[in-house]
Amino acid sequence: MSGFFIANARMKKLLFALFITLFCVGIEAHAQIAEEMSESTRLMFQNYKKRFENKSRVTGYRIQLFSGNKQMADKIRTQYLQLNQTHQVYTVFEMPNYKVQVGDFRDRLEAEGVRVELMQTFNGAFLVKTQITPFLRIQQN
Repeated sequence: MSGFFIANARMKKLLFALFITLFCVGIEAHAQIAEEMSESTRLMFQNYKKRFENKSRVTGYRIQLFSGNKQMADKIRTQYLQLNQTHQVYTVFEMPNYKVQVGDFRDRLEAEGVRVELMQTFNGAFLVKTQITPFLRIQQN
């Protein structure tokens, strides 16, 4: 009977050692996955920062030409671009609508002047106050 307890004790030690080994390997694998995920997350934020680091956002105005489904928004955007307009055009998605907006105007008066011109082609155009990306304007003498 004592032989049974000795074999049983050895089996317990062996199982315990196997359990500890598997547990340590599992912890190491988990740590490696967490490290890889944090590295990929870090890279994602680094790319985002590079893309937008020189673009400060301020409150300003844009002219909204359309709000509705994607197909019509694309059509309005194309129509605007075919007019050879000088202002940046944006397609903004705010669930459930796609909005076509034009320009980055710092003040309402400037935006209103361009809106009046656009009303000849886009009769529903109106101003929206939003975050804009202002660009440095160089005046030529």
